[in-house]
Amino acid sequence: MPKYEELKAFRKQNLIPEYNDSSSEKTMLHREARALAISRLEESARTEEEFANVISWWDKLDDNRERRERYHEIGRSEVPLEWHASDYILPGNANYDMVLWQQILAGDFIDYIFDEPDYIHELVRSQDLCLILKNMKEHQKQLLYYVVVRSYSTLQYAELNGKTDRNVRGVRETAIKQIRKKYKTALETRLLHLPWTLTLDEKYFLENGVRTKDEKNSEKQ
Repeated sequence: MPKYEELKAFRKQNLIPEYNDSSSEKTMLHREARALAISRLEESARTEEEFANVISWWDKLDDNRERRERYHEIGRSEVPLEWHASDYILPGNANYDMVLWQQILAGDFIDYIFDEPDYIHELVRSQDLCLILKNMKEHQKQLLYYVVVRSYSTLQYAELNGKTDRNVRGVRETAIKQIRKKYKTALETRLLHLPWTLTLDEKYFLENGVRTKDEKNSEKQ
């Protein structure tokens, strides 16, 4: 839900007073108006439908609060290499072991504990991606771990596993297509039932697909 959007809905239901900018009467703080509206909703609820409405409003406000809290949390990013990897300290093509070592020195052991192909789903923050990766086939997990996380080339991975480079690239493309297809389905479901939980990147992916390198560079500029 957009910021302060609930106040507009509360005013339409006459749960909080409508103040004009020119009014000499003191304007209520947003949190005071929100608390007043919820209190009036709770006190006026009589039927099961009205109580369900109260619960739905509490759920929406809790989601907003949790989202604001996440903005101030230091957690795992979508790409493990970006966590505690500073451009001023590490080279542009940083070694994954260097990042893990930095995390260990800082007391962060989560990525080190799950540094295995079978636990690649633990290296992402998105719950949707986590479930998708968790349910992938073992050989796909292994390939994604070494090629994506460990930055092995497809030729290196092919030589280590006695396969051809073409075969490895084919498996990689198939796995990525499956992930994108399932991820899009998951986002469409969330858009239908929980639209306020989608991030800007997720909305962009739904509407336009994966960003190209040129689009990423233009955004940075």
